[in-house]
Amino acid sequence: MTFKTVHQAADAQFLKIYDSAYIATATQGTAVDLEGRSPIRLLMPAGWETTAAIVHIDVSDDGTNYYELWSAGTAYTVAVKKSVAVRVDPEVFWGCQWIRLVGTRARGTAEAQATQGTIGIVARLI
Repeated sequence: MTFKTVHQAADAQFLKIYDSAYIATATQGTAVDLEGRSPIRLLMPAGWETTAAIVHIDVSDDGTNYYELWSAGTAYTVAVKKSVAVRVDPEVFWGCQWIRLVGTRARGTAEAQATQGTIGIVARLI
């Protein structure tokens, strides 16, 4: 039988990295069930199309019906570029079960990717 230290158990419980895949010619990544966690960082891939400099987030309670996430009276967006880890505010995501990332050029203008890839969503129990 293998036992974990208190720190190993806490790390395993709190931190998890989810993959949100996107395909060429698409603007949305695959939906991710956060399992009660809140995102703290987005890990942007090297192949991310830099014209999609903004990611906005759609949320869902049932994994079927998605709505654009708004906070403090405005759409919640994250400025991104390829090959970076981008910090996001975990409090904005409290109570969100499912999320879907959408690459955009500007507010309301979705931007398709030229290649396929995966965005990492680092999330933890808060």
